Amino acid sequence: MQKVATLILGGFLAGAGLAARLQEPGENRGAAAAWQALLRLRTTATVLHTTAHPDDEDAALLTWLARGQGVRTGLLTLTRGEGGANLIGPELYDALGLVRTEELLAAGRYYGIDQQLFTRATDFGFSKRLDETLEHWDKERVLDDVVRAIRRYRPDVIISRFHGQRRDGHGNHQAAGLLSLEAFRAAADPNRFPEQFAEGLRPWQVKKLYLSVRENEPATLKIDVGEYDPLLGRSYREIAREGYSQHRSQGVGQARVMAASAFSAVQLVESQFPQPETEKSLFDGLDTTIIGMARLAASSVNLAPELAELSHQVETAIRKFEARAPWLVAPELASGMRLTRAVIEKVRVSQLEAASKDHLLFLLSNKEREFNEAMNKALGLVMEVLVDPEGGNEGGMPFQSRETPAVVIPGQRFTLTATIVNRSKVAISSPALALRVPAGWQVKEIARSTGAPLYNERHLARFELTVPEQAQYTRPYWSRASELRDHLYTIHRAEYLGLPFTPPEVVGAFTYQVNGVSFTLTQPAQTVFVARPWGEQRRLLAVAPALNLSVSPPVGVIPTAATQASYSVRVNVASNVKGAASGKVRLRLPEGWQAIPAEASFSFTHEGEVQNFAFKLSIPHLAPGRDYRVQAVAEYQGKEYTEGYRVIAHRGLEVRHLYRPAVIELRGIEVKVAPDLNVGYVMGVGDEVPEALRQIGVKVQMLGEEELASGQLDQFDAIVIGIRATAVRNDLKAYSRRLLDYVEGGGNLIYQYQTQEFDTASYGPYPYKLTPRAEEVSEEDARVRILDPANPVFNWPNKITEADFEGWVEERGSKWMSQWDARYKPLLESHDREQPPQRGGMLQAQYGRGTFTYAAYAFYRQLPAGVAGAYRLFANLISLKKRQP
Repeated sequence: MQKVATLILGGFLAGAGLAARLQEPGENRGAAAAWQALLRLRTTATVLHTTAHPDDEDAALLTWLARGQGVRTGLLTLTRGEGGANLIGPELYDALGLVRTEELLAAGRYYGIDQQLFTRATDFGFSKRLDETLEHWDKERVLDDVVRAIRRYRPDVIISRFHGQRRDGHGNHQAAGLLSLEAFRAAADPNRFPEQFAEGLRPWQVKKLYLSVRENEPATLKIDVGEYDPLLGRSYREIAREGYSQHRSQGVGQARVMAASAFSAVQLVESQFPQPETEKSLFDGLDTTIIGMARLAASSVNLAPELAELSHQVETAIRKFEARAPWLVAPELASGMRLTRAVIEKVRVSQLEAASKDHLLFLLSNKEREFNEAMNKALGLVMEVLVDPEGGNEGGMPFQSRETPAVVIPGQRFTLTATIVNRSKVAISSPALALRVPAGWQVKEIARSTGAPLYNERHLARFELTVPEQAQYTRPYWSRASELRDHLYTIHRAEYLGLPFTPPEVVGAFTYQVNGVSFTLTQPAQTVFVARPWGEQRRLLAVAPALNLSVSPPVGVIPTAATQASYSVRVNVASNVKGAASGKVRLRLPEGWQAIPAEASFSFTHEGEVQNFAFKLSIPHLAPGRDYRVQAVAEYQGKEYTEGYRVIAHRGLEVRHLYRPAVIELRGIEVKVAPDLNVGYVMGVGDEVPEALRQIGVKVQMLGEEELASGQLDQFDAIVIGIRATAVRNDLKAYSRRLLDYVEGGGNLIYQYQTQEFDTASYGPYPYKLTPRAEEVSEEDARVRILDPANPVFNWPNKITEADFEGWVEERGSKWMSQWDARYKPLLESHDREQPPQRGGMLQAQYGRGTFTYAAYAFYRQLPAGVAGAYRLFANLISLKKRQP
């Protein structure tokens, strides 16, 4: 624990920022990056921005602070955005949380921020009220995490995006504002969360708390974030907009901003200083200069001469900086680093009061790291730590392929090569390339360049590594048993609480000297693959199991009225073994159940090979509403494998692995569907509704552009449009008239929830308006009233009552219709507390001989979760064309 505490006190957990170096925007390289690193050296100012979700941040203000003012800038985001929809893939819930965390990290690389932090709270879907959010979250647990982040990061100033009031909208937003306000005081109170002190933290008094405000709200300061930076070639707002557009799963890619003044405004609500009539800076009243650190030593230790000289070295470097030769400031950086370390040692052996000594060492450690970063940037050092392709030539000949294994597994031996290139005219000495690995890993150096790296010359070291059999897999340090019902993550490795991810396992470290002063450059180990047509890509080296085991679907339903109680389970086994591997796969079943076959054999010849196995379950009895657990087990070399991972990968984002047990939860439900039902499905942004329908015996065919354009649509008993399809399917817009013709001829067309793009064409037979501010019913237990009980939707083949809306998860639904023609008939009414009754969640119209339905109730969440009532209602919707008189 002491080691972890030491790292925390330095303001940085080892490896926490390493993954951020994988894909850098241009502003983070070359002379521009060196200049910004110099600006960071001249100040101790620190700001923490607090928000609720990825995409809430004031991107332009963050960029202005970090890149324009040299401020040490952090971002605390309470959740990872798990509860939203996804415009770029099928990931939802925890998988979406991984995507959005990576998107926020990608955005932060544009903003230039120092560190990103998170809490254990999850986004459980849209919430309209503060009290609802606090009912889902344990307020004290989340406040604990916010206070820990403040005590760890030690900001001078907090800027809260939200106010903790109704004006914030989303209940999660209101909670983020409230917790920021409470944490401002709690972080300084030694009686609040004292268990954190055992981790090496201390009470921390933030000096000022600001709230972000809108144009029409009172502001203490208005900051021109549209200011142009000639070295960066853009304004801070322009850079921020490109960063903000990394939130692709939320569809926030926007038009480029105009090059002109633009303002972010903040209101001061808490301060440790008397408030002046007019504030000129976020840091009015604070001494954030290098020399200002001497005040912490008071009269006990005289640091003024050394800190004055340190400030002089920094200012000399700034005056001397030359964009075409940024390495010219290397002598001043070396002198500054030497001075910083001397002051650190002087303080360390002093008899200063503990709290002052601790914070002075904290600030000086930040400066030491900043000098290190400035030297690396000024010299233009480039480092790569790449796993070697298999079958390399030991004689030093080039590898036949650049592609490397995707993962390594426990017990595996592999090699990697670390290279460094010095692109400056500065002579560096005492070079050393080494690896930092977890305990138990074996590392052996097998080749090394001699001498110091000359200008633009490649310097390398090659290592052989052995992964221990007991090595931990590379996985998030958090998880939850139920993505739908658990609203706080379980933290498996407390030392990483608050970080975006677990730090990389293998990190290369290059140490060198300039003018006799030591510096270090680090880079995590990566693997290489070619993604055509984009070319070579990199990803972090990951440790994974020899076998990746999964079952589908994770939740299964079986109609209890089925003539025979049977179910087919699909087991997917993928090999990470570098070579041949063979073994068996079987199922662990509830008592009395049988599987055919009882077990199956697999045999792989190479890494990446996949085999699928089908088991037919014979079920003697199935009680409605009861869950039955079926566990897949693979055996290989005397070891059992009972879990697997899903690869979460999108262009421009780091690849992550989301683990879950290879378990299927089977549930018996009372549901009937019309016989021989044939459904066409137009997938939108991605959902699991087609698979859910297949489980109750429905034949589902996916419809692409060709089918929409010229397919025989009248063969389908129903055509279902997936969520947000009108936002991502141009072919749907182009051929929407054909779908209405299908309805007019007697078809059954069902649109699930859409967004404002639904208003851009006549998707429905009669006028309607959804609007960008369409209502939602976010309380999953909100009462639902059936408005037209005689409608066939509620009577065949299943009798629907209000009881069918019990046990729903996440929400009732999203994007209720706002206005509609009288020929649309509302079928259901529901509303949240303090919300007017909402009837636009399910509208139905007769058109010609067919039926058109807009169904905004969240079937896409309920069906994969096995909610019986949702299955029964959806079965009735898709059975309408075959309804009996």
